[in-house]
Amino acid sequence: MLDGPTPKDLLPTTGNYPTEIVRYRSVVLTDIPGAKPARKLTGAIDLGEENLPFYDRPAEGMIVTTEQSWSAQGVTLGRLLHSLALAPGESTKVAVVDWQRTTKATGTETASEAETLAGTTDQNRSISEVANAIAREEQDGSSLGFQSSQSSSKGGSAGIAFFGGGAGGNWSKSSNTGIATSVSRSTGVKTVATEATQRISARTQQLATAARSRNMTVVRETTQTEKDQVLTRVVTNYNHMHAMSVQYYEVVQVYNVVTKPTKLERCLFIPLQELTFTHTSLQRYKEVLASVAPVDWAAKIRAANPFDTAVRRLDACAAPEVPTRQEFDGVELADIAASTMGVYGVRKADGAPVRFDPATQRWNALPTTGLAGGLSRIAPGKNTVWAFRATDHLLVQFDGTTWRTDPATGGLRLACGTDDAVYMVGTDNIIYQRGQNGWTGLGITADDIAVTGKDKLWYSRQGVVYERSGTGWTQRNATGVQRLSATSDGALWAVVQPQSSTETMPLLLESGATTMVRPTADGLQSVTGLAQIASAAAADYWVLMNNGTVRRILGRETPVAFDNQPKEDSSYASRIDVWSDDTAIRGIQIIFPSHTFGCGDIAAAGTQQATYTFGPADKLISYDAWSGKTARGSLAGLRLKMTSGMANFGVAATTTVAPDLFEDAGGSAVCGLFGSTVKSGSRTYVASLGFHVRGGTVPQAVLDHLNDNRRHYSQAVWANADELTLSRILANYAYAPEGSTAAPVPLGSLLDPKPIAATGNYLGFRWNFASEEEREEWTDSRKASDNTFGAPVTDTIAIATNGVFAEAVLGRSNSAEKIDLTRFWNWKDSPIQITPSDIAPVALGGRAKDLDTTAAGMGASQASFTPIAAMPDPVALQAAQALATANLFRDMSGLNTMSQVLSKGIESAATNDKEAGVRAQEALKTATEHMQKMAQIAVDAAGKAVPLVTGGADGAGNLSALGGMLNQGGKTASDAKS
Repeated sequence: MLDGPTPKDLLPTTGNYPTEIVRYRSVVLTDIPGAKPARKLTGAIDLGEENLPFYDRPAEGMIVTTEQSWSAQGVTLGRLLHSLALAPGESTKVAVVDWQRTTKATGTETASEAETLAGTTDQNRSISEVANAIAREEQDGSSLGFQSSQSSSKGGSAGIAFFGGGAGGNWSKSSNTGIATSVSRSTGVKTVATEATQRISARTQQLATAARSRNMTVVRETTQTEKDQVLTRVVTNYNHMHAMSVQYYEVVQVYNVVTKPTKLERCLFIPLQELTFTHTSLQRYKEVLASVAPVDWAAKIRAANPFDTAVRRLDACAAPEVPTRQEFDGVELADIAASTMGVYGVRKADGAPVRFDPATQRWNALPTTGLAGGLSRIAPGKNTVWAFRATDHLLVQFDGTTWRTDPATGGLRLACGTDDAVYMVGTDNIIYQRGQNGWTGLGITADDIAVTGKDKLWYSRQGVVYERSGTGWTQRNATGVQRLSATSDGALWAVVQPQSSTETMPLLLESGATTMVRPTADGLQSVTGLAQIASAAAADYWVLMNNGTVRRILGRETPVAFDNQPKEDSSYASRIDVWSDDTAIRGIQIIFPSHTFGCGDIAAAGTQQATYTFGPADKLISYDAWSGKTARGSLAGLRLKMTSGMANFGVAATTTVAPDLFEDAGGSAVCGLFGSTVKSGSRTYVASLGFHVRGGTVPQAVLDHLNDNRRHYSQAVWANADELTLSRILANYAYAPEGSTAAPVPLGSLLDPKPIAATGNYLGFRWNFASEEEREEWTDSRKASDNTFGAPVTDTIAIATNGVFAEAVLGRSNSAEKIDLTRFWNWKDSPIQITPSDIAPVALGGRAKDLDTTAAGMGASQASFTPIAAMPDPVALQAAQALATANLFRDMSGLNTMSQVLSKGIESAATNDKEAGVRAQEALKTATEHMQKMAQIAVDAAGKAVPLVTGGADGAGNLSALGGMLNQGGKTASDAKS
């Protein structure tokens, strides 16, 4: 049985087992409880749509684990990569170079320097010198030398060859003898005596100190992988009569890929609020934010250092503009007038006097003490209110509490100036002026008058306007005038009714102008149907309509900016005081250790003061502001959130309304104030407010970029949150599935605090089961038919490999030629040149590049010592040093000369011996060459004498010749049969 068929288990097969198994997970949302009904899709979706709703309720989902197995089914031929055509007898070389290099480098370097240098040098010397030196010499010497040398050399050579022989020889001898004698004698005495006193006292003290510290951590991770593969091959077509093509095909591996879900895990998606990035959050999440930012912004985020302090300017919170038009429902007046005292009117229903209260935005009735009946006209002045009684048209005066009758006749129209000048049009239509001695008639007939001062007076008569000019009157270009009113800035307003229209409209004669025109601003140019215009202050107009309704047209005064610029070395604020009334903030004062700065009405009458004292190192976290509805858009309330507590000012101290402004301060100390104030009559209000703070030097552009892309960066922060933080947050919440009757379970006990997915503002966590029964119930409800978690999907995939399959093609027959005696086949007579021309040498030189991983060296020290000047050497010792010099006396022995004579004699003898050796070597060389020539002649003669043993000169004894004979014999037999 040992020689039986091959066992099947030893035969290689494919497709029985998968060669590779890949598993991957997918996180899917399955249910969003309480989600709003989806909108019907009837058109294109706008990806730029803003204000899309956030997820605000937990959502359920699952993690699907999918398995993909790859089973090899075999190989097949793919694309034809290359075809190599060879002519008969052609040979070529092919070289394939395959190389691959992967380089990865990661560098992290953190360096800080620390160096301390301190030194002190002292020099102090005192020398007293006494030198006395004597040198004596007495010497004699003699030298005797004898030299004798002799050399000899012999040489010879001999050789013998097959047909002859040869010999050579040489001999030489040399000798030399020499004798030399030298005698010398010398005697001498040298004496030096020197005495000197030298006192040098020098003191040098140097002190240099430099403090430097350096801690360097350098992490360099460099990986280089290089693979070189060189394949050289010689391809030869041994056929003499056929061309041959070698075709190279790509080898393709065929796989059966089966994909099927194998496991389901329940997960819960928790909605999170997007982050608002501030200096504080940048400090906390700086590296996480930089890791997911574009390259340019990542560098800016890393360069921002929230821990460095510098003065920043927080954007000022400005109250919005109030509406330009204000209506008063339920208010109907018969007359209206205004001055610096305020705006007054006469109620149409009963003639009662009323005054507008800016604080409450209401028309309040004035006291009627002393007033019998109602009023028909009213005119406030500088300190007094004047009016006509409706019953008898008598002039009455109001002093703030009581109405009193003026001893004058009645009148029809009344006007008061800013200087308390009073004019009226009497019942006889004559203009009267009130003076110290009573009323004086001007002899001018008028229908209405207006006045701003004693010398600024207008009147109208039969629709025409006249203006006082010196002692005369000048007519203006207005017709159809029904009512006149003047403002404190010297402008005149007229209500006119053109002949071509039934509607009344305003005309304006500006101060210093001579022509009345339609107003082009302030919201009055389009008002029609009006009866009277009043103005208590610039840009604040009151319009009485023909039907008795009142309309206020507002124009805000130009705010006055203030700015308390902090100095670089200025200290922080220690206290802030705020004054406010019932409607808005009137003034702010901030106190620094070196100065105090205030704006607005400081300690004004009718205001309340609130104070907050900043604690040591107190920092401003954030501040909120509420805008007021009065005082032309001033700030109504202010709230400061400090590290030591909360400070409320104005209506912010009692209101429950959410603030409409917010500014993050990033945990910085207040060091300055800026903003603007606005006038409202005699009062000043704070219209906008901002702070100079000293804190982290983070460019505003970085914070703007983070907040503009807050969803992207919030997801990065959520995904990288540490498990401790997440577990502490989840422990505060409980959840029960939609429709479940069970009590909510704390999330901290069911959720794995490590997030697995982030989508939108959802952060997904693994949702564990409270019991094994609950797990089985949940899993069984999600099985599909008989296949767990769904049916498998099988695909056939072909993958190209690096392998190449070569096929030799010779027409439609075998690629090797059949031997035929009728064809040329004796390759020895005409051998094929199978050695192709050389190709360029193939090099496996490395292509890796050196990566610079050198850490930056420490900078040069800034501290150094000044070189100390050397002290002079003592002078008296120089004489003694001269006597101690080596070789003080001259050598007279002549020994050097004797040595040179003897050396020359020895060299002569050696030269003769060398020459004899050279001649012996030349003779030996000649004999050797003769012997080699004789040996070559013998070899050639022996070659000619060898008998033929290889089958003859035609080479018919090899296997190729035998094959040719067999093929020829087969052909001969076939021809004979035919």
